[in-house]
Amino acid sequence: MCPAGGELVVFVIEPCLAKAHGPSFQYLRDGRLITAFSFETPYYRGGEVPDLLLPVLTAANLIGSQADLDRDDNEERIVEAITAFFSLPELEMP
Repeated sequence: MCPAGGELVVFVIEPCLAKAHGPSFQYLRDGRLITAFSFETPYYRGGEVPDLLLPVLTAANLIGSQADLDRDDNEERIVEAITAFFSLPELEMP
């Protein structure tokens, strides 16, 4: 999906609503999936380094014993944590 030496950060912000899928995130490097998760279940991560974003997701209270998932802004908090980690420009959520 990305050439050797390349990195790709993918936000799927408008998934198939008919199948009730939520937004998701994938990070690929050198053509390999490094980490990925659904915004609905950020504590279930996959890829070669599934815990790459564990510190920022924990700091944002999105996973771990202090997780605060009863808020309406969880998707925005996830995007903010990821964009800060990767130093990405601000992403506008629809």
